[in-house]
Amino acid sequence: MRHRLIHPLSVTLLCLMLLATAWGCAKKVASSSGDTSSTTKGKSAAAPVETIKPEGMVTIPDEQRSTIDTARAPVDTPPSPSATMDSPSPQALSSLASLGDIFFDYDQYTIRRDAQPVLEADALWIKNAAGKSILIEGHCDERGTQAYNLVLGEKRARSTKRYLEDLGVAASRMKIVSFGEIRPFCKEHDETCYQQNRRAHFVAQ
Repeated sequence: MRHRLIHPLSVTLLCLMLLATAWGCAKKVASSSGDTSSTTKGKSAAAPVETIKPEGMVTIPDEQRSTIDTARAPVDTPPSPSATMDSPSPQALSSLASLGDIFFDYDQYTIRRDAQPVLEADALWIKNAAGKSILIEGHCDERGTQAYNLVLGEKRARSTKRYLEDLGVAASRMKIVSFGEIRPFCKEHDETCYQQNRRAHFVAQ
């Protein structure tokens, strides 16, 4: 009888022990998986965030920059005639007998750098040609309307006259006229020809 009572009790205790063991293992597994998850989250939170930075700006030295002047073929500037002669002789003046034309960029009337030495030589000739007056003709290429080109030709002649005035030529000795596109120097229809027609031409009177 005692043996029967002990046996069910032992079974009960054994069952309780098994339940307690199973409960502890389940808790440990849950805790372990929770730790792994939190560790992963911690690692991902601590991981550096990749950022995309713009490329650094490259500074081009001034001597390498391209401008409207440096893009052209370099112009050899001759020494100023005034540096070699204060009062030109008639022979020297005869060597400067033809006044040089200057040329303009498309749809522009500002004096280009390559025109400056030409105008300096022209100014010297005009100042030493007593009794001569100068007619400055403004010309254009054929592109644009005739009315527009007449205005543009006048602006080219006027800016040329103003430049010569700054070089010491008396304004009273110069007159301007615009022919627009109606008196082309070159009659081909290409840029080489157009460049020759965008000019200021000088006539000594």
